[in-house]
Amino acid sequence: MRLAPRLALTFGLLAAFSTAGVGLAVRMRLAAKETSRFQREVEGVCARLVDEVRRQGEVDQTLIGGACQGGELVDRVGIAVDRGELDDRRTGFAPIVSGEKTAFDLDELLLAVEGGDIVGASPTSLLGLPSRDVDTLLKTNPKHFVLRTDAAPALVSRCTKRSDGGKIIGLVGARHVDPLLERLAKTLDVTVKPSWPTPQVQVVPDDDLRRKPPAKGARDRKVAPVASASAPRPSASITKPAPSASASANTPKPPVGELARASCRLQDDSGAVLAFDVLKSTRELEDNLHDVDQTVGLYAAISGLVAFVLAIILARSLSRPLSSLAAEAGKVAAGEARPLGVRGSGEVQELASAFDRMIQDLSVTRRRLAAASRVAAWREVARRVAHEVKNPLAPIRAAVETLRRLRAREDPRFDEYFDEATRTVLDEVHRIANIVTEFTRFARLPTPKPQDVDAEELARHVVQIHKPSAGDIAFAHVAQRRAPIIRADRDQIIQVLTNLVQNAFDAVKGVPGGAVTLTTDTDGHYVAFSVTDNGAGIAPEISGRLFEPYATNKVSGTGLGLAIAQRIAIEHNGELSYIGTSASGKGAVFRLLLPIEGPPPASESPTSDNSPEV
Repeated sequence: MRLAPRLALTFGLLAAFSTAGVGLAVRMRLAAKETSRFQREVEGVCARLVDEVRRQGEVDQTLIGGACQGGELVDRVGIAVDRGELDDRRTGFAPIVSGEKTAFDLDELLLAVEGGDIVGASPTSLLGLPSRDVDTLLKTNPKHFVLRTDAAPALVSRCTKRSDGGKIIGLVGARHVDPLLERLAKTLDVTVKPSWPTPQVQVVPDDDLRRKPPAKGARDRKVAPVASASAPRPSASITKPAPSASASANTPKPPVGELARASCRLQDDSGAVLAFDVLKSTRELEDNLHDVDQTVGLYAAISGLVAFVLAIILARSLSRPLSSLAAEAGKVAAGEARPLGVRGSGEVQELASAFDRMIQDLSVTRRRLAAASRVAAWREVARRVAHEVKNPLAPIRAAVETLRRLRAREDPRFDEYFDEATRTVLDEVHRIANIVTEFTRFARLPTPKPQDVDAEELARHVVQIHKPSAGDIAFAHVAQRRAPIIRADRDQIIQVLTNLVQNAFDAVKGVPGGAVTLTTDTDGHYVAFSVTDNGAGIAPEISGRLFEPYATNKVSGTGLGLAIAQRIAIEHNGELSYIGTSASGKGAVFRLLLPIEGPPPASESPTSDNSPEV
């Protein structure tokens, strides 16, 4: 197959598969996220239903408890019991119980006295409860509501109070769970499917209510009495609804289509559990996924079609000139360095023309490149030598100038300072000689010659040789934790510290109260030399290129000082880094970190070869 159809087919298939793959991946991700979101929403509805039911139970318990503690009804019954007037006043209490039930918005309310004597009940069918069950209810006084888990689940709240005569008077209220869940489910647009049979109730008027109508809109449900001596919780035996078809007619029907389901558990403090499921139609989810499919599919089809057309056009424009270019390039690879003479259109023609010129200039360029490489290598060597030689000249010049001043005014300290100054000059001259010799011989920095070095003594030496040139600058050495003896090239470490100190001096020059501090510290494995100044700091635009060759913010600087210093640190298996501003928020902090055991052997050093470095 020729190049043109192959390119068209390849580009077209790549575009189609890429678009299809990306579209499928996007669709799957969006579908997964939408499905997960929908399921979390359903589970959140479940948790909300449970919280709302529990909150209602706690509100009911608070209302019932308040009726016992501060209500007049329980106190009046207690007074009637203590005076023996309960039978005479019983008919007067019954309507009050019905009104209290309406006021509390409960489904059941029972007022009774210790011994199982029912004073009033609403609905009146509760009057048929056995005395032993009523007495059990009164003598069990939980602090929180409990669940009744029989055929008519309810939230049961109770409270008791003793009369002056010692008799227990109690109120027991119940709120049916089914209408509560039904109301909440309508609000949240879901369907609740309980694990218990849905109660069917019959609405009939109370006998007591015929005599004294309740508040407007109130209704009582006639229920059959339940007496269960074996019930584990007394609250489970308050009421049981009588069969009727009215409640089931109002129960919301499950939505059409698939349903998302979440299982809920309502549990009270005694361990009773009511389980129910929350169902929500997935129609919304399906609509969202359908929109995602349509959008992704449309854009995928458009992208694939456009990519396929562009692939055909591109293949046809590239095939012919590329074939000629490939043939001529094969001749060049075989050693026949001749112009290609390929013609085409657009970038292909420019490529052919550039390739022709490249072939013509290839031999000349190679010769020029070789010569330029040699010149650049020696130029780099010369620049590094000049830069590194200039640093030791500062203490030499300072020492000589000090000697001349002392001699000129015949200062008696001349002889005392002469030995120190000459030793400094000789040390620095020796270091310069070593640097020049090594650069000249190998065209690179000297390989480290490790020896035992006292880090703190070395720091004090650097401070001593630069103290005369500090002038008004406060220059001092601070030793934190005692630094041990390390293995390092003394001259090269002095060279690095000298470079950092000179840079710090330049940074604080002209700054009132300028100060430079050389700090030594150790962590047991490394020794750290930190040079801190309170100057203007490092500009953000140069901070990221501090250790690159020729990167400098000085007018007269070459930009090789920190690059050479970092190279020395690396060859010592250490690190030279810019930490940032000092603790006061001013100036700059540079840290030289060296291992106590010293640099690796010369054969393992990163630059142990003798090739020139450019």
